[in-house]
Amino acid sequence: MGCSDGLDQAIMLCEYAHLIYPGKIDKDKMKLSTLALASALLLTAFAASAQQAPATPATKKTFTIVSEAQRTAAKDQARTNTCWNFATASFMESEVVRLGGSLIELSEVFGVRYAYPLKADAYLRVQGKATFWEGGNNHDAMEMLRQYGAVPKVNYTGLKEGETKLDHAELGAVTKAFLDAVIKSGKPSRSWRAAFDGILDAYIGKPPENFAYQGKAYTPKTFRDQVLKLNPDDYVEVTSFSHHPFYQRMRLEIPDNWAHNSHYLNLPLEDMERLMTHALSKGFTISWGGDTSEKGFNVREGYAVLDDESKTPTQKDRQDAFDDWRSTDDHSMHLVGLSKDEEGKPYYLIKNSYGKNSGPFEGHLHMSKNYLLMKTIYFMVHKDGIPADIRAKAGIK
Repeated sequence: MGCSDGLDQAIMLCEYAHLIYPGKIDKDKMKLSTLALASALLLTAFAASAQQAPATPATKKTFTIVSEAQRTAAKDQARTNTCWNFATASFMESEVVRLGGSLIELSEVFGVRYAYPLKADAYLRVQGKATFWEGGNNHDAMEMLRQYGAVPKVNYTGLKEGETKLDHAELGAVTKAFLDAVIKSGKPSRSWRAAFDGILDAYIGKPPENFAYQGKAYTPKTFRDQVLKLNPDDYVEVTSFSHHPFYQRMRLEIPDNWAHNSHYLNLPLEDMERLMTHALSKGFTISWGGDTSEKGFNVREGYAVLDDESKTPTQKDRQDAFDDWRSTDDHSMHLVGLSKDEEGKPYYLIKNSYGKNSGPFEGHLHMSKNYLLMKTIYFMVHKDGIPADIRAKAGIK
């Protein structure tokens, strides 16, 4: 019981007494009695607290990295809900290196800027009976690469003059209010898109149509084709839920799947985990989306564990948590390697997007195997990182 709880209970007890004996308790005296009883409760609580031995500080966990892929430093998504593009832009950067290219910092805002109008189209077509906000899924970033290309971060930061950190809070509110006003008008005009683009350009700038990088001229699409050399068709999104058939593609029913993507490969839990471990051990990385709402997701200490690490989650555990909303698609991050703790238990090395100063590992976390099994909602990986037998069962060539 906290101090405020003690005061509330004292008042409640005195009010209850007045209801039972309305003629015997003077209201002014009841106020004094309430304060007296509250004071007594507080003093009792403080005395009990003083008698308790001080809590022993939790032992800090230590980790040893087993394998890790090359990547850029952790970035800060700041006041945005665009982790999906931060995670997948970082994933693309590592993929470029893995495929023989140079390590390049990509603009995280470029994909966000082009996703907004597509979300707006979808929102208006269903007359507002859908989700519209900054969030998205990791396939959205890959789809923006497919449709519009990419640019280096140095060429498009999304920051206006004088700004040092992204802040999309007002942008999100303004765009949603604008679209709701269009819907309320009863009939969208032909001008709404130009006005909507104007809002985006005002807040995060107009994306470059042409730019120079390392002395050469590019468009976003030629930069994708000539420098990044990434083929969006080579990437597979994977999940594991028993309400759809395994080894087949499915639509994942989560709010941020605004595009109604139905290409998630559904695998049994053991194959999902085996795929992830195999890929990371072979130098591939993973763009991950999952639940980070657990108490054990500890950014300050740099690790993520379940409350009960002694129990290995089952397929049913995952399904139950998904169906009753205990597991939701809260956050996206970039899995970049494997690690183990001081007891030799397996962990996954994850690059987060809360900045280099978040936690003790330069913006990275170590996620336990059990947390990964229970709280992964979906992830993206290159098809070559999938074990051969799983590829064969899923019909991936």
